[in-house]
Amino acid sequence: MSSRPLRYRTLAATLAEALQAGRYPPGSRLPSVRHLCAEHAASLATVTHALHDLEDAGLIEARARRGFFSCQAPAPIGFATRVTALELAGRRRRLMSLAASQPGLLSLGHLTLPQELLPISTLRRLLAQQCRSSSSPLATGSVFGGETLRLQLALRAPRLGCAFAADDIVVTQGEGESLQLCLRLLTQAGDWVVVTSPAPMRALELIASMGLRVLEIPVSNENGPSLEALGHALSQYPVAACVFDHSLSTAPGGGWSDADKEQLVTLITQHQLPLIECDMMGELYRGAYRPRPLKAFDRDDWVLYCGSFACISGTGFSLGYVVSGRLHLQLRAARAVHGELMPSLIEQVMAAFLASSSFDAHLRRLRQSLKEQVELYQREILAHFPTGTRLNSGDAGYALWVVLPAGLDASILLEQARARGYNFVPGAVFSTGTGFDHCLRLTAAHPLSEERAIGIRVLGELATALLAEA
Repeated sequence: MSSRPLRYRTLAATLAEALQAGRYPPGSRLPSVRHLCAEHAASLATVTHALHDLEDAGLIEARARRGFFSCQAPAPIGFATRVTALELAGRRRRLMSLAASQPGLLSLGHLTLPQELLPISTLRRLLAQQCRSSSSPLATGSVFGGETLRLQLALRAPRLGCAFAADDIVVTQGEGESLQLCLRLLTQAGDWVVVTSPAPMRALELIASMGLRVLEIPVSNENGPSLEALGHALSQYPVAACVFDHSLSTAPGGGWSDADKEQLVTLITQHQLPLIECDMMGELYRGAYRPRPLKAFDRDDWVLYCGSFACISGTGFSLGYVVSGRLHLQLRAARAVHGELMPSLIEQVMAAFLASSSFDAHLRRLRQSLKEQVELYQREILAHFPTGTRLNSGDAGYALWVVLPAGLDASILLEQARARGYNFVPGAVFSTGTGFDHCLRLTAAHPLSEERAIGIRVLGELATALLAEA
């Protein structure tokens, strides 16, 4: 264990004991942060992190511009027990709130592409054409996607190495709805769901909100994919479904070969375990060819493939879709119950975009731009972050997974970065545990302007200073 986690957790336990002993009665104010620094000979970062641990565990509360106060009725249990039960969930919620895009903060870790990289002019032209040709799309909608759009998606299946039909596709209002639709169909409250770790924030939140139990399995180990861990979990738990997200293959060792993917599909087929595959950035590959999804190796239809246009066409046209031959009728029925009608106008514009040469031309330009941006960001990060920092960008998309040297905590770095006007996504929000506390996600969504380059340098300086203090 690194020195920093030991210091702040030791201080948090000491303060928790003082709270339980009545040193700070319910409703009373704790000493100031600077007073605690002097009293315990601890750094500002150590004290701040310890107080946040107590806040997440429900023992104290922060009041704006007034400091920290003892809760009215602290639970009569040991701090360590309470931490394992409540603190991690509370910390995730706090960190997600801190990491959210906010006015006045320059976000260095979010996935939204800028307008200059989106096909705005093409979509506007197609939108105008649809409105001129007929007014009916403005007043109609579909439950599971119009036939024209589903046919265009099916025509692109061979490019994925797949062979699904239009009838196998259910269109949704984004990848988030696709995931929720699949989980609703495959699980019920109390079921276990395996997620490859690090896991998508959306999946973790959906699983919790639906009363499901999450089981995190490392997506890889130092020598490659960790299929052994998944096999062991399936032999020990009654797992109802598995979620695999390609956008997080940027985590260290997260690259999967075709042979690895085939082994994974064979494993879930043997266990007859439905696997929900989220592939939001597959089309944004940076190599010579598109990586094949797990669905390409699925002979017995146990993989439910979820795709999305969000990272291609922007949020205004971010339709999603689910592919499943075996379960497509159940998915249609589930969406009829739980989903809203999708505007026919948006569907028809996307179908026309897919059918035109403009779609592939846009993809080629976007891939090239993002490839160049990723390379620039990689050089900037490695030049300014402390020695020992590791970086992985996967083989598709534009997310950058940064692994800080031992002893650093990205949540502390986030708080200090916010004070300087910058924001990013800490690795802790991608897990229900602490295994990615030393990681953070940055993105190369925007061209590397001077303002963003300065932001990366500031993060590097802050990280270097924290490492020296550890």
